[in-house]
Amino acid sequence: MMKEQNLVKHLDACETMGCATTICTDKTGTLTANKMTARSIYVAKNDFSCNDPSVHLGDSVKNDPHSPSNETIMLISSLIAINTMDETTVKFEDNTLAEATGNPTEVALLMLVHQLGHNYQEIRDSTRGRSDKGDLSEFLVEGKQISFSSARKMMSWVVPKKDGYRIYCKGATEVVVARCTHELVHNHSGDSAVEIDSEARQDISNVAETYAKRGMRTLALAYKDVAHDVDFDIKSETLLNSDGSEALAIETELVFVALVGIEDPLRKEVPGAIEKCYNAGIDVRLVTGDSQNTAVSIAYQAGILKDFHFVNPAAEKIAHNLKHNVLMEGKTFRRKVYRIDEDGNKEFDQTAFDAIWPHLRVLARSSPDDKLTLAHGLNQSMLFTDRKTCFRLKKEDNITIFPDRQ
Repeated sequence: MMKEQNLVKHLDACETMGCATTICTDKTGTLTANKMTARSIYVAKNDFSCNDPSVHLGDSVKNDPHSPSNETIMLISSLIAINTMDETTVKFEDNTLAEATGNPTEVALLMLVHQLGHNYQEIRDSTRGRSDKGDLSEFLVEGKQISFSSARKMMSWVVPKKDGYRIYCKGATEVVVARCTHELVHNHSGDSAVEIDSEARQDISNVAETYAKRGMRTLALAYKDVAHDVDFDIKSETLLNSDGSEALAIETELVFVALVGIEDPLRKEVPGAIEKCYNAGIDVRLVTGDSQNTAVSIAYQAGILKDFHFVNPAAEKIAHNLKHNVLMEGKTFRRKVYRIDEDGNKEFDQTAFDAIWPHLRVLARSSPDDKLTLAHGLNQSMLFTDRKTCFRLKKEDNITIFPDRQ
């Protein structure tokens, strides 16, 4: 095991691992190579997708006859450069990525900025409220970061302008788009913001679904200009965060700029490893923060999902084609496995959990707490003692409950 770079501090841990009947795995960096690259972008009602691995997405965008205006390309570059963490950096030598540190998703975005012809560091260093270099460093306190959290599924950065502030936002597609009231469109005089309607929202949703079916993670980019006297702490009266808490008003009524599709290829050894697990009687479940269709695409490529998990195996391998409870979103999972007592406190419902987990193979848009709940519920489950249910699951769905305890 040491030769395979597996450090075991306690030998009895080997025995414990040898008794495993279920593996709950993350996606990014575990099933996938964690080498993210932007391969598609939807901006100004145009979809730019690059299917040739030898061609950069940025070059494809710039060379397209429907390429967005230079102002929009600069807006996208500024939005990304300003609204990424300082810990995320990229360095290029001879136009080739030589070094990258930090969040892999942000690395992919900064690479896109470079491909679009801009230097993210120069943009940061020349932006008041974001720059910590030279004369502008004294104005750094004028900027405001609203950090990413699993509760909000987005992050923002506020920087001062001459007539107020501009807030740059990026995050989960469905979260950011729901907060947008306008979108950038292309017209004869360039690209301008117009009110977003239901048809435009559906177009964005359709593009996001297309990207997800190709196994790509999608991120939405947006911005908003506000006055100098804005209250950064005031809460929205209508919109809620993903966890049900009140959203910040400053992160609402945004202008939708772009939707980015980021590819993270599957590790080549994963499908074989998953198959070995199944042959050994070990169930594998994917637990990820990605969208449903992205998770389904990766799970099917990895072999976690099989043809028999789909209602129609001959049809497209998408979320809506999966059988009941094979796929679930975190918010639905939480609602089903927790009950609220008379005092308003949440209480875990093992019986409800036991009705779900035998079928569950993919938990999408999940939070860290969802992962803990899943592991806890599996650990505590005594479903294997219910012979009648075990027999029914085996007969109807070929599901074996904890084979080592049967």
